[in-house]
Amino acid sequence: MHKSFPTIQLSIKPGVIDLAWGQPDPKLLPVADMQRASELALKEYGADALAYGADAGAGPLLDYLAKRIERNERRTLTHEQIMLTGGNSDALDQICTHFTAPGDTVLVEAPTYHLAVRILRDHHLDVIAVPTDQDGLRVKAFQQTLVELKRAGKHPKFLYTIPTFHNPTGANLSEGRRRGLAKVAEAERILLVEDDVYRELAYDAPAPPSLWSMAPEGGVLRMGSFAKALAPGLRLGWMTGKGEHIQRMATGGLRDSGGGVNHFTAMTIAAFCEAGMYDAQIEKLRKAYRERRDALCDALPRDLPQARFEKPGGGFFVWGNLPESVDTQGLRARAQEHNVDFIHGARFFIDGRRSSTFRVAFSLYPPEELQEAIRRLRRAMAV
Repeated sequence: MHKSFPTIQLSIKPGVIDLAWGQPDPKLLPVADMQRASELALKEYGADALAYGADAGAGPLLDYLAKRIERNERRTLTHEQIMLTGGNSDALDQICTHFTAPGDTVLVEAPTYHLAVRILRDHHLDVIAVPTDQDGLRVKAFQQTLVELKRAGKHPKFLYTIPTFHNPTGANLSEGRRRGLAKVAEAERILLVEDDVYRELAYDAPAPPSLWSMAPEGGVLRMGSFAKALAPGLRLGWMTGKGEHIQRMATGGLRDSGGGVNHFTAMTIAAFCEAGMYDAQIEKLRKAYRERRDALCDALPRDLPQARFEKPGGGFFVWGNLPESVDTQGLRARAQEHNVDFIHGARFFIDGRRSSTFRVAFSLYPPEELQEAIRRLRRAMAV
């Protein structure tokens, strides 16, 4: 008899508090509301919910998203400027498919989301990093990188950036830097690919304006997703940008053959949102994750005073800096012996450099377990 196939991606050994996973807590997922929404979708849309979807995505959900984006960001959207995606990983993969060729140069931040780099490298792209600081991407460093690439005869296809509640650092790019980045990108004809997955998870104040909302039309492809603020298993998100760019992807062979992405799911989420359940779920998550963030940020200076960190205003992560003498890759091995885990900082730099930094996620565990995790990390540091 064969071994059963796994059902979900998340896998944690019993007894371990694993702060490496940047995933929503399964206990907070809206199971009952989702069941109700699927029934509403089938009742309202019937067989249309089970058919091939329109190439750009399910109309009822696109209508809802367009109105929500226009209301929140005060920028109008035409039908040609928005499409549904299978989440931000799918969106980035589609951008690479339609806007790059093997050997092209693309830019990322240092540090950046390590699995986005995997997608870029799957497309055989030359990935170059631009430095950041505690306030996000350094615009002058971006300019200098472009100058150096121009001397080498290279023109990057795009910059992949996470300006809001950054992964891994949690930083927000200031409004001044956002405007500066958009201005430089426009002058140098560099497309900005904005990963905006954490926008709804703002804990102290509303998230800052997106790059897409303040940049000239056509300068930004902005990727949004239901993965963090609703449920990752939906594999559903959206993308906004210049009509020409969006339509290149929405009318490509993949959509022409298979129709709009995850159509029944999209129709279910349209019903979910129209019934007011999305806003209610976001408020529930903000409250829960705010408490968890606060618990982790209270525990760090108490039990790990060597670590320097900035309290994030949203998202899932705290980025810590330990003394230069500490190699967090080695620390991680000792931490695992104490039944706690995290991601060492080298994973977030494209050159895998030795690093004294680390990322811990607070999304999966209640406050008391997060505090216990930092106590275990303190004991690992003492070894």
